[in-house]
Amino acid sequence: MRKGIDIGGTFIKVLWEDGRTEKVYVKNLSRDKGSFLKTIIGIAKEGNPEAVGVAVAGFTSLDGIIYRSPNIPALDGVALKEILSLEGIRCVVGNDVSFGAYGEWYYQHKDSKSLLFIAIGTGLGAGLVIKGKPYLGACGSALELGHHILKVNGELCSCGRRGCWEAYCSSYGIERIYKHLSGEELKDYQIVMKAKEGDEKALMAMEEFKSYLISGLVNAVHILNPDTLVLGGGLLNSMRELLEGLEDSLISSVERLPASCLSIFWSSCEEFCMARGALAMSFSI
Repeated sequence: MRKGIDIGGTFIKVLWEDGRTEKVYVKNLSRDKGSFLKTIIGIAKEGNPEAVGVAVAGFTSLDGIIYRSPNIPALDGVALKEILSLEGIRCVVGNDVSFGAYGEWYYQHKDSKSLLFIAIGTGLGAGLVIKGKPYLGACGSALELGHHILKVNGELCSCGRRGCWEAYCSSYGIERIYKHLSGEELKDYQIVMKAKEGDEKALMAMEEFKSYLISGLVNAVHILNPDTLVLGGGLLNSMRELLEGLEDSLISSVERLPASCLSIFWSSCEEFCMARGALAMSFSI
């Protein structure tokens, strides 16, 4: 029996091969390296799995070293695959959205030649699967599309740079857009709720968010030429009904050739999406 583990800044989520799920709250440990690693090892060992896939929110190398995790500083510089292997755990370790993309291909879209997955929640992540293989780049950091620049000298991003796509299309991005428009500080879910209730400023914030989302997607489609684009993540899923016409707007905004072979889908795997991808990756070892 195999399992997939999704390590985030707030929860560690587990999906077993037989469909069982688990969630462990770890936000209080996100800066405590010793306690965080002890928790991860315990979760990975529990149930004596045959193999484990581990998806991590952060810049993760091909050999399973987490160079930087903005939301989990306890894991910065941690050679997680080596640590788990020394504990006798057979595993594969990689970026959460890259693994999530593989899960989308493996469970939903095996007919796709080139699948691009965009997930927006606290941040913006992406993953690419080409002919059934996740594209990870030369050292594991491919598809950090959230940190491609949409606006020179634009808004500050969590990575420390300015004008990144994530600075506009993320939880903190929509919060900042709304504050600029209204002068009021609200959480992302409150803004979404107000928009659904017809609040003018919240609806304006959604339209601005949507324009940045389409701009980034146009860039991605022109660069990568996917035949399958999957949209997901907690924030995008919550505002889906407010993004009416997104698919048509995107298709009409890209060149005719890449548009001609592009199909757009919404992810259905919800909060265990990255754990599902990690589980799928465990079958590769």
